Amino acid sequence: MLNTKLIKLLKTFSKADIIRFKDFVSSPYYNKNIKVIKLSEIVSENHPDFNSKNFTEELIFKEIFGKEVYNYFKIKNIVSDLYQLALEYLKVTATERNETSNDIHLLNELHERKLDNIYKQKEKLINENLSAIMVKDEFYYLNQYQLARVNTSHYKFVKTGYTFDLIQNEFDLFLKYSLIGLLRHYAKLLTNKNHGNIQFKLEMFDDVWNYIKDKEFENEPSCRIYKEIIALELSKDEKDYKNLMESKDKYKDNLSDEDMYYILLVKVSFAVYRLKLGDESYYKDRFSALKEIQERNFTPDNNFLFVNFISTYVSACMVNEYDWANSFMKKYQNSISPGDEIANSINYCKGFLAYRLKEYDKAIEYFSKTNFKIFLMKIMIKSYTIRIYYEQDLYEQTFFAIDSFRHYLKSEKLIREDQKTANYEFLTFVNELTKLKLETSKKKINSDLMILKKQIKEMSSNPLGAKNWLINKCENFKLK
Repeated sequence: MLNTKLIKLLKTFSKADIIRFKDFVSSPYYNKNIKVIKLSEIVSENHPDFNSKNFTEELIFKEIFGKEVYNYFKIKNIVSDLYQLALEYLKVTATERNETSNDIHLLNELHERKLDNIYKQKEKLINENLSAIMVKDEFYYLNQYQLARVNTSHYKFVKTGYTFDLIQNEFDLFLKYSLIGLLRHYAKLLTNKNHGNIQFKLEMFDDVWNYIKDKEFENEPSCRIYKEIIALELSKDEKDYKNLMESKDKYKDNLSDEDMYYILLVKVSFAVYRLKLGDESYYKDRFSALKEIQERNFTPDNNFLFVNFISTYVSACMVNEYDWANSFMKKYQNSISPGDEIANSINYCKGFLAYRLKEYDKAIEYFSKTNFKIFLMKIMIKSYTIRIYYEQDLYEQTFFAIDSFRHYLKSEKLIREDQKTANYEFLTFVNELTKLKLETSKKKINSDLMILKKQIKEMSSNPLGAKNWLINKCENFKLK
């Protein structure tokens, strides 16, 4: 019983859901089978764990069928019936959430039944409800369009209040709804293309972009937001980034959670892009975006992808928000997904905190306990381990770690060539800096440092802040 689809589904039900579901099953409109009603009462009593020793198919069969001989197929059939009712309950619940859409469907029924007076009363109420909505997203305009479409048909049929303006209004609302959907999709495609190196077909993009690029969309905040995201993805310009952030603050009460979440993801992506170029002022932007994602509860409490967990924790450490980072870890560490990455993630985060606090022995100890499967995490650990050895003047270990990292980059097929190049550059320069620490000629040290610093500044990227770290080591070079 515990392994059935029914129990897996019911485990996701809240206490309120279970109470409503029991009433739902008892309704003769949906179910008239008394045995299914009895089964719903039994499973309700065992919610949410369903781990009672009496919760077995044999005992449940006896409670429902009395003295009948146990029959697997009989119990299977009523379990199947209850499962189908549970799915039906979810459909009804989902439908109930969109009250406005349901009311518009009701207008259709009233129109078909030629109940004009009731139609007008209901239409007035729908318009009042729509005018009170603050969030003007694509679902808002979809409801507006569907209402306009029903009205066009209805008033033409009853021949009262019909004008050609109804047709124009229906088209205008459909255009707004369509534009938001198109711009949202284009924005997401471009973001993933730029930051994930994924190729997409952007059908009609040039035509749509030429149509909207000079429009302000003052009264359509979702259109404005996605237009500005597209502009940012096309230009990678800080001016477009600032425009997007200003619109985010200006329209924060008129944007859906989906729109706001996507703006914050774009903010993180742009911050990472600027950090790769060496602009460390964007550590604050990255942290503020990830912090806001948590404050708005955009991440499921019970399913925190481990790479996102690590990124959030590290971003807090990079701006010295150590108390926030530790509170964050305490709250979400048991929600890390998948579960077999929990220990790796916690050890990495503790190691990174120790690294930031210059507790290098602790950092090495925590890093050594990790065993990530994905190459990205292995690169991070290897990079910081080399820096720790360098900081401690452990020359032999530094050279060994550099050589080990080089071999790993050469053997790992999943790493993009530009990422390999950036890390090879880091290894070359940290190797040269380490050699200089062993140099005895002050004149040669000063000459080589000047050349090395110039070469470092010309690095193609700043992987994990490596470029800025190397510049800092040049500027604060000290012999042991």
